[in-house]
Amino acid sequence: MTPAQAPRAPTARAIEALYATGHWLLSQERIAQAAVVFRAMIHVAPQDERGWLALGACHEAREQHSIALELYGAAAEVTRAAPRCHLARARILRARGLTVEASEAIDYAAVLAEKIHDADLQSLVDIERSRA
Repeated sequence: MTPAQAPRAPTARAIEALYATGHWLLSQERIAQAAVVFRAMIHVAPQDERGWLALGACHEAREQHSIALELYGAAAEVTRAAPRCHLARARILRARGLTVEASEAIDYAAVLAEKIHDADLQSLVDIERSRA
């Protein structure tokens, strides 16, 4: 493959278009189609937590909580900082009665929120802690 034939990295605009399309499909309850778009998004932009979170939400909407839990865990491995995915994991773990694991996920999300100085994320952490 020559340099001219090598696949190009997607632009930020292309990634935003994928996310917007998937989000719109999800809002229209077209879960299967949204999942396809979000799978494409995590394929071309695996470092973008939003794709993982949205694909997990698609599986949660289909009552496929185990798959969603796996996706949220994978996001944490791939992105190295997926605080919202940790919170989503905590929600599922708590629903399964795994309170210790849920608390650990929330604590890790809190560390990430503090590290990046994200007040909105810290608010989400506080909300999840209050539900524990």
